[in-house]
Amino acid sequence: MGLGPFTERWRRASAVRPGTAGVGGRLWRALRDPERPQVALEVRASGVGVVRTRRDGRATVLAAASAVELPPEVLLPSLTQPNLADPARFRAACRSALERAGVLDGAPVALVLPDPVARVAMVPANELAGRPSEVDELVRFRLRKSLPFDVHEARVAHVRSPRAQDPVVVVAGLGSVLDGYEEVCRSLSLEPGLVELSGLALCRCAFAPGVPGDRLLVNWDEGYATLILVRDGWPLLARTLTGPAVSSPSEVAREAAQTLVYARERLASPGLEQVVVRAAGLAGADAAAVLEAPLGLVPTIVDPWRALGTADAGPAAQALAGAAACLGAPA
Repeated sequence: MGLGPFTERWRRASAVRPGTAGVGGRLWRALRDPERPQVALEVRASGVGVVRTRRDGRATVLAAASAVELPPEVLLPSLTQPNLADPARFRAACRSALERAGVLDGAPVALVLPDPVARVAMVPANELAGRPSEVDELVRFRLRKSLPFDVHEARVAHVRSPRAQDPVVVVAGLGSVLDGYEEVCRSLSLEPGLVELSGLALCRCAFAPGVPGDRLLVNWDEGYATLILVRDGWPLLARTLTGPAVSSPSEVAREAAQTLVYARERLASPGLEQVVVRAAGLAGADAAAVLEAPLGLVPTIVDPWRALGTADAGPAAQALAGAAACLGAPA
């Protein structure tokens, strides 16, 4: 098992209210063997992008990709507030990107969202012991004090590692926030059967499963930076920084250094074997230069396109990296 199962490959579901779990309440579940769509729609604060793939024998290869910019007032990624300040303009941008990528009819789609729209947490596996029907409520109980909204209004996904010592990866998003994105998809005849955070999709793509050692992914986009520490192919720590913490490259470097200190002192990290960065908010070389000193390694730029039969680490490719990672990384 690689990183695929913990990625937010969620089916759409209603927010679970007391008494509904297991009695017709529809839940987001991590899908261990999802049917991968051939189209991914990636949403970022500054634009939307579409990646379309096709089958070439047994391989999945790139068929088309497109991106459309958004004015800054259209989309405001948030964990607790409606994200679509102007749904009509957001819908028009999505439709334009789809048409440019040759998606002219309805299709299943992977919806790739910016990291700040959901909370990622690591929960000790021994705290979630119980029958499968009980685990969802245990997860919600565990998260109830850490979410800035009512846990019963959340959509929750969780997945266990095959190793007992690894934490359970849990993701929670406010149902009303996620509904806004999915409703736009459906208005364009798209069925968002898979929903992913870009950081987790990129993490799954960046690190080969089972490779020993501690490795760090930095998903650095406009308005946020996510740091995910992976040990032996499974995440131990995820932080999404927003606001003043990403107000300048020097602040991101400082937070990255603090993350490394925490990993060493609290997670017994022996040091990093690899750092991979997705640079969508600034040039890749600039991002790598900022992170090299605090992390003690020269970061490499994430390249999910190679799995789709091409290779490009330029700015346009980085803007669509989450969508490419979603479609090209092993499930």
